Amino acid sequence: MSKIKIGVIAAAGKGTRAYPRTTFIPKPLFQIEGKSFLLRNVQLLIDTFAVEKIYILVGHLKEQVIAEIDAIRKIGVPADLQAMDWTTKGLASDIASLQDKIDSPFLTILGDEFYYKSNHGVFLASLEKQPRAECLIGVLKTSILSRIRKNYSVELENNDRVKHLVEKPVDPPNQYLGLGSYYFTPKYFEFFRQTPPSAKSGVIEITEVIDKMARETKQVYATHVQCDYFNINSMQDYHQAVYEVRNDLFSKYKVSLIIPTYNNERSISDVLHDFQNKVHEMILVDSGSEDQTLQLAKEFQSKTITIDANGNKNLGERVRKGIAMASGDIAIVISPGGEFRSKDFPKLLEYLKDCDMVVGTRTTRQMIEQGSNLKPIPRLLNLIMGKLVEVFWWSQEPRFTDVDCRYMAVWKESFEKILPSLTVSNKFYTVEMMIEIVRAHMRCIEIPVSYHRPVEQTRYGFLQAVSDAFSILQIILKKKLG
Repeated sequence: MSKIKIGVIAAAGKGTRAYPRTTFIPKPLFQIEGKSFLLRNVQLLIDTFAVEKIYILVGHLKEQVIAEIDAIRKIGVPADLQAMDWTTKGLASDIASLQDKIDSPFLTILGDEFYYKSNHGVFLASLEKQPRAECLIGVLKTSILSRIRKNYSVELENNDRVKHLVEKPVDPPNQYLGLGSYYFTPKYFEFFRQTPPSAKSGVIEITEVIDKMARETKQVYATHVQCDYFNINSMQDYHQAVYEVRNDLFSKYKVSLIIPTYNNERSISDVLHDFQNKVHEMILVDSGSEDQTLQLAKEFQSKTITIDANGNKNLGERVRKGIAMASGDIAIVISPGGEFRSKDFPKLLEYLKDCDMVVGTRTTRQMIEQGSNLKPIPRLLNLIMGKLVEVFWWSQEPRFTDVDCRYMAVWKESFEKILPSLTVSNKFYTVEMMIEIVRAHMRCIEIPVSYHRPVEQTRYGFLQAVSDAFSILQIILKKKLG
């Protein structure tokens, strides 16, 4: 069996079904755990097959894809990466456009497919078993027929030789899901020229090229891949992939609790006791407390950071400082007054598995303790401000009903991406973080949390609520109008 030296990654499509995100980011650059699909597939080809050259087909937002290719080169991958323009006539034509550059067997992977814990090395085992194969296609056995309907089905003979392929079958004939991983010999180019355009799409479909090869050469075989497979057609497919991976790895993540404090001796012990042994570290970011706040915190072995003694005027600055200095993968931010409890903590973590930031909303009346200072008017004003954010960033599809809740969770990696844009130093840091996550084309989810009467409750009247709403409005307008 000769060595496979060439790989091809198709990273050109528009991804219209994943709108609106694909208007700004091509699907191959969607990330999971800090790695783009493009990088993951480059590494798959190199690590599994030791390919020496990879042609990457580019088209939609190609400047971004080329920039990612340059970034991948800089990390020192041992393969020559070359960007090649697409034909706009479909995958089969894009691959065929490389004929003058390919004179030996090659592997092709779709740039918007994600293989988690894959055994792609079975392609090599298939070649050892079928050395005369003109084509190998990856197949995955699944009982979820809706997945086959979105891709293509594969009919087999003796469990390995391919008899027939059907693109997006209405009624799949079996449980074999065709994957976007292919091994071809240069014979592909000959059969491409012989395949007519599809009556349905008007372009030559790759499944029809392979189907013709299977019928005429009898040398097209299936490679049975085992993996968690995600074909990213829509944003829901992407969110599902993010969730599944994070859910699998979640026990490995560390959680840091960030508490911005200033003279909170009456409440800080309750908050720290509530979260003790539920997070990996608790960090107090203090602004010059003159009472027993810091002494009480020492009893819980909390880490303490002190910044300029400006009282509560620098609340946003303290929150950013705490998250930046946290050692955890996840940062939980909570106010020190006892308004929020750890019973909502698992909810924040669960929702964080498929988004970048989770923020609480205090608009569910049944979850607001009687006697608290959160009255109907402040709730209404927060709701209006939340809806204004929705309108201003409508294309990103946010859904907000509260923009001033100080109980949130954020991935530190996501926080670091928006940190250069965070400037609000006062108590209205929440709305700015929500907006910047949305503006960065990341996902912020809002969930109901219980709101209790603060230990040291202050009067929060109509005029104060209007003043706060006006301050929040200024932040929203500044972010929108620049």
